[in-house]
Amino acid sequence: MLTDGGEPKSIREAMSHDHKEEWLESMHDEIKSLQDNHTYDMVYLAKGKRSLKNKWVYRLKTEEHCSQQGYKARLVL
Repeated sequence: MLTDGGEPKSIREAMSHDHKEEWLESMHDEIKSLQDNHTYDMVYLAKGKRSLKNKWVYRLKTEEHCSQQGYKARLVL
């Protein structure tokens, strides 16, 4: 179920949305930004340890000077 603003609440909704490609591209942009900024390092998880949970948050952005919508995805803890 989409929010009133047409924003998906989960990755499952984003991938079944009419604008799937736009959401997917915004997710790729977010991952690239995290990698470019060295936000994290991929490591093996030590035995007996648990990883942090995360989720995708989706927002439609509208520029004041432009009628076109922008698709933003953020990976949050």
